[in-house]
Amino acid sequence: MEVEFESIIKNLPEQIYNILKLTPKYVKQNAREIKLRIGKKININHNNEIFYLNKILTTEEIEEIFKAICNYSVHSHTEEIKKGFITLKGGHRAGICGTAVYENNKLVTIKNISSINLRIARQVFGVATPIITDFKENFEKLLIVGPPASGKTTMLKDIAKNLENRAVSIIDSRGEIAALHEGVPQNDVGNADVFSFFNRKDGIIFAIRTMNPEFIICDEISDEEDFNAIKTCVGAGVKLIATAHGDNLKEFLKRKMIRKILKTSAFSKILMLQGKNSPCKINSIVKVGDLI
Repeated sequence: MEVEFESIIKNLPEQIYNILKLTPKYVKQNAREIKLRIGKKININHNNEIFYLNKILTTEEIEEIFKAICNYSVHSHTEEIKKGFITLKGGHRAGICGTAVYENNKLVTIKNISSINLRIARQVFGVATPIITDFKENFEKLLIVGPPASGKTTMLKDIAKNLENRAVSIIDSRGEIAALHEGVPQNDVGNADVFSFFNRKDGIIFAIRTMNPEFIICDEISDEEDFNAIKTCVGAGVKLIATAHGDNLKEFLKRKMIRKILKTSAFSKILMLQGKNSPCKINSIVKVGDLI
């Protein structure tokens, strides 16, 4: 929608904002990303097509854009910069590309920013309705699986909103579910308590220890640390709703760690999404008990 496009470009310096404001309405309505690169024209991804604005960005302009999205306080965004992106008001995200700076083999910052990718956030309401209607009270032990851009995180947002009268903790490891900005969720996730940028293990432990949740929501489970966190969740009797990457069920189940996670009894059903061309569309729902 056009309003989301206007919302994200308000984070930019006035000169760049005024240029982007001239973008045709049909592009604004379907825009997904705005790419800003030194020495290149501004381009906008919309409906899987690229629209170019007749503006080539300079090094100085990219530097000014970077300062603006940091609200002219780069130091206060150090932790986000180390993760490669900055969460903006409205739940939008600015991905950054530049030169890595390491100290003692640890990434401490990114300097000489050369590219910025503005990802436009759009919350879609109602996508979880079929799940909630079909599962009623028993949808909580749910693992949502799909390839990138298939709508996994969008599903989580809508599930969280629909659980607004329950005790819910969100482990927002990548800052995409609630998208906190200055402590305020930019997405409507009901009354959930949000543990922003915690890793899943620490987030789950903190949530159980401090918030006594009935449900924990998290995204992109995949490794040994996630397995241990999930066991903690199961042991505490907390209901888990999560996502994982998988292009199809057959390939997904070949992963040793995934099979190990499924044996914890944390999940009773797997919901497979179709893919990026049909975001949030359900391909199949499979009982975990039939797979292991």
